[in-house]
Amino acid sequence: MKKVILFLSLAITFLFSAHDKPLFEEYKTTLISVEKNRATIKDSPSIMVGSSGIVTYIFDNQESLIISRAIVASKNGTEAVLELVPFDNLAQNNFPRMSMSPKAGDTVKLNYLYERSLIVAPNYETFKKITDFFIDIEWIHPDITAAFLAKRYIPNPDRKRFREMCSINMAGLITFNMDNFGYFVDCVSFKVVKAFKISANSDLAVVPFYSRISDNVRTSPLVIGNREIINYSEYYRHLLGVK
Repeated sequence: MKKVILFLSLAITFLFSAHDKPLFEEYKTTLISVEKNRATIKDSPSIMVGSSGIVTYIFDNQESLIISRAIVASKNGTEAVLELVPFDNLAQNNFPRMSMSPKAGDTVKLNYLYERSLIVAPNYETFKKITDFFIDIEWIHPDITAAFLAKRYIPNPDRKRFREMCSINMAGLITFNMDNFGYFVDCVSFKVVKAFKISANSDLAVVPFYSRISDNVRTSPLVIGNREIINYSEYYRHLLGVK
């Protein structure tokens, strides 16, 4: 009886904590200094190394323009260092490119689009556990990403393809799950920003990942180098650089 009460107490705690505060919150601040492709901001517990965001310029009429991406390279409790890279999500070759560069005082938003995530799970059971527990995240259904890969005959998505799928679906994260662990990975930096434990059996894995159309994600004899994934966990651990 005591075990049942303890289990219910833990379940209620998880339920209320999930609703009480989002797992990831957008963090907004201003650039303190900028030198070439590096910038500094005031550090905060909300800042995670590897997380990414955008730098915006605010016009006099309060309209804003995205002028750069920002990736958290390091932090020391006082300041955080950002790597500044071009923002190309909205690139349009038919229009002239803006020549504005980030400068001190510009606004930066980190954990950008972290409310939306792609999901890479080995099977339906794991997919359901993840999406049911992290209720504050809007999940991009794996059927959508699998269809993207099937159309292009890509059974072994690499970092470039995952970034492309993030961009198309306006997602800031990819959640990978294998061998009883889950990893929230930033779409831009491809760094793990948060890890968690989950009971999952990767031995029963679908490749390239669980979806209702995974059988359609195959290679083509006309495409060189697109071999199908043999070992689900080994492939994604290598892709993320985790042991």
